[in-house]
Amino acid sequence: MAQIHYFLRNILIINKVKNNPYTGLSELTDYVEQSMTLRGIENVGISRRTILRDIQNIQTEFGIDIQYSRARNGYFIEPAVLQMDVEQFLDSFDVFTALNIDESIPGFVFAEKRRPRGTQHLFTLIHAIKNVLRIRFSYGKFQGEALSERCLEPYALKECRGRWYVVGRIAGQTDMKSYGLDRISNLVLTEETFQKDMSVDIAEKFRNSYGIYSSDEYPVEEVVLSFDAEDGRYLKSLPLHHSQEIISDTAEEFIIKLRLKITPDFVMEIMSRSWSLKIIEPLILREQACKIWQDALKRNEIR
Repeated sequence: MAQIHYFLRNILIINKVKNNPYTGLSELTDYVEQSMTLRGIENVGISRRTILRDIQNIQTEFGIDIQYSRARNGYFIEPAVLQMDVEQFLDSFDVFTALNIDESIPGFVFAEKRRPRGTQHLFTLIHAIKNVLRIRFSYGKFQGEALSERCLEPYALKECRGRWYVVGRIAGQTDMKSYGLDRISNLVLTEETFQKDMSVDIAEKFRNSYGIYSSDEYPVEEVVLSFDAEDGRYLKSLPLHHSQEIISDTAEEFIIKLRLKITPDFVMEIMSRSWSLKIIEPLILREQACKIWQDALKRNEIR
């Protein structure tokens, strides 16, 4: 539990300084203490010395340099320092810790009960990635195959649709692969370091992907989709992909254009809006969707 408190303090400090530049030490200390109390964590001994030590550790743990401005009497983070993937990780981790830190969640907070498995591995994986250490684990696929043993050189953690994945290379191979934490067991942190390939850009690897699939077997394509106006309001609030471009937005129809890889998880996502979905381009995606719909009709035929 102490380790969770430590990471939560770090998250709170980063978010506070990010959103309120030039926050003073006293204000920062009070904020962290109050925020921990709101999460049901009391009497943890938050002091100015603790916060100063955490600020130093944040540089090591997250690679984020929190600087002090004597002119403004407060701490700040250069905007360019916080990359988008770091911010997404912090957001997801903040939600995770806030809802898992204490079982006595108030009765008016209805958290999702079907939590993904494997989140207990997060701290070990963070340590392995930061210290460039190989990990070993048993892995089972959803297809029901027997467990296989993997030795992985981990590069990053990625969250997708409520599930966490570790991205890395199998020792001795060059391809980057993703492994669901919910299918990992017998995780072992080794003392073997590896030479990290600095040319690998994980963010770029997933830039044209939806979800966790990033294989080059899927080409990047232009996709044009049409939905009804109601679905359009949801998709404006939460775009399907960062490449989403609105082509038409009327009282009857909402049309968007995307540029991405048509992977199984993307197909699964758009099929969840089948009640209003119309695939305009490409034809091969429309044919794939029609095949799924036809098979579904056969399975659910009323006789």
